[in-house]
Amino acid sequence: MILLKPVKKKSNKRGWSLLDTSFINTLKFEEIFSTNDFAKFGDSVVNFIYNAAIFEAKSRLQGVKVWDSCLAEACKKSPLRSYIGSRKNKGELGDAVEAFIGYVYLAHKFSINQMIDILTHYLKHRSNNDEKNEQELCSATFIHLVNHLCDKLGIVDKIL
Repeated sequence: MILLKPVKKKSNKRGWSLLDTSFINTLKFEEIFSTNDFAKFGDSVVNFIYNAAIFEAKSRLQGVKVWDSCLAEACKKSPLRSYIGSRKNKGELGDAVEAFIGYVYLAHKFSINQMIDILTHYLKHRSNNDEKNEQELCSATFIHLVNHLCDKLGIVDKIL
């Protein structure tokens, strides 16, 4: 499946416009979670928004690569889990969260700035002693973000 396709546009000298993403809103969750392109794109978004939020909340520049285990925890503790098949490992659950966040951005449901603000607000209100390490903080932060996005988008556990 091709996710992004060039569209002819007369005003552009090269004849191409920005990529057409209007069809993204028509996809079902199962399609989003099973398309590796969303996970690849979402991986970049996830790492960027987390590092930007750390900078905003703690005035600390970092280059943290968000761990799959953190994203897997967020998946397990959110309504997303019921949309993903059983017997998935941490990497696959993490990919599902990345795909979801990539979709949320591409479908214009939440902007990058909105997601950074949600993470920043959460990080600013966490006590330094709540988590034992950076990985636990990362997990708690993404659990908060994914549940917040699901709540605002009306995503609930799927009845099996």
